[in-house]
Amino acid sequence: MARVPMSPAMDLTCAGVQTPATDDRTDLGVIYDSLFDGEALDGIYRGCETGVRLLAVTNRRLLMVETTSCDDRRALTSVPYARVTSVSYLATAGESVASSTTVGIRVLYTLYELGCKAEDQARELHDLITWHLVCT
Repeated sequence: MARVPMSPAMDLTCAGVQTPATDDRTDLGVIYDSLFDGEALDGIYRGCETGVRLLAVTNRRLLMVETTSCDDRRALTSVPYARVTSVSYLATAGESVASSTTVGIRVLYTLYELGCKAEDQARELHDLITWHLVCT
């Protein structure tokens, strides 16, 4: 059964590639400053590789600090749930989908990938976005 967390996932540690802590604080600050009145954070997830570096799930939209859409430049991308067409577990050819740590978020024709640090974090993120797409 899908689990929907009731409090933000603020564990920003990552076993993979590390970015300087000052980048994390700056990125978090940009996300907090971008919230509208009445908008609440449901979870914050840190990516382990290039692509989506930081993903905030709110009650209204997804906020991503990412490099996917802008080559080597970082961008803050805001996506309302109405534009999210699917959420997926992404696995390599030799990997089980059930043990995948990568979550794919399709926004119209663009696929964003977030590499989570563990299976449970990937499951939490996948289930939270799915809940927003299906139940709200």
